[in-house]
Amino acid sequence: FELMVTHNRLVGNVIELIWIIVQNRKQGVGTAIMRELCEFADRHSAEIRLTPASRGDYAAITSRARLIRFYKRFDFVLDKRKAGEIIPGLIRKPVS
Repeated sequence: FELMVTHNRLVGNVIELIWIIVQNRKQGVGTAIMRELCEFADRHSAEIRLTPASRGDYAAITSRARLIRFYKRFDFVLDKRKAGEIIPGLIRKPVS
């Protein structure tokens, strides 16, 4: 996968995670990708933002609740700026 950090004077370094498709689930691939992504974000002092998909959204094959639990393992929390939205966004601040 390809990682890109964008800089916004108002926000700082942000990685907006759009889509990761893991073909072989339950083999640690998604965990490995997220671990690498979080390490990359920490090295670049970047936060990560994402909106978890749900079964039926594009190619998603699991529930949004399961994905939220998965992302929380990597210190993601609900994005308070998007609290009123129907689909909650998640955010992870960089760890120094």
